Amino acid sequence: MPRSLANLPVLAATLLVLLAGCASQAPVDVAAGPSPAQAAPLPVQQWLEWQDSVSALDAPQLASALETTARSGDPNQLFYYGLLRQQADDYQSWVAARDIFRQLQQDEALTPAQRQLAAILERYNQSRINWFHSRDDLRRQYEALQQQASELQEQNSLLQQKIQAITDLEATLKTRKEQ
Repeated sequence: MPRSLANLPVLAATLLVLLAGCASQAPVDVAAGPSPAQAAPLPVQQWLEWQDSVSALDAPQLASALETTARSGDPNQLFYYGLLRQQADDYQSWVAARDIFRQLQQDEALTPAQRQLAAILERYNQSRINWFHSRDDLRRQYEALQQQASELQEQNSLLQQKIQAITDLEATLKTRKEQ
């Protein structure tokens, strides 16, 4: 048997495998639903919009919003209140915001995206708290160094006075010896 005819069964099997792979599958039915443009905004998108609006508040608007907004157990209300506290420019507000976002991060009823956003904001407020502490530590170190420099200047002045007194005494003694 010629060599090309001996490979015919192998060639036919390969051809069948290739044709089977090219066979088309039945079309998949796609369920009709709203298009992405018509879908309701996700809660995390609403939270991000609140973040934008709160960050645009000036100091009087922020103070007014903090007075009228109460901290409640509702996650949306809690998130908004956390944003307001975060926007305030004081240490205690940052601590309160961090605690609120930590609480939201651990809330299993929220979506993973909401919990992730809460975690990011918790870390942000923690970094502000850490920055405040490091700045406060640097301020205390600066004040201590200023006090130390002042004391050293006083000691330097006293030493210069003593040197001048010794120099004057030596000059007096020298003039007495010459007389």
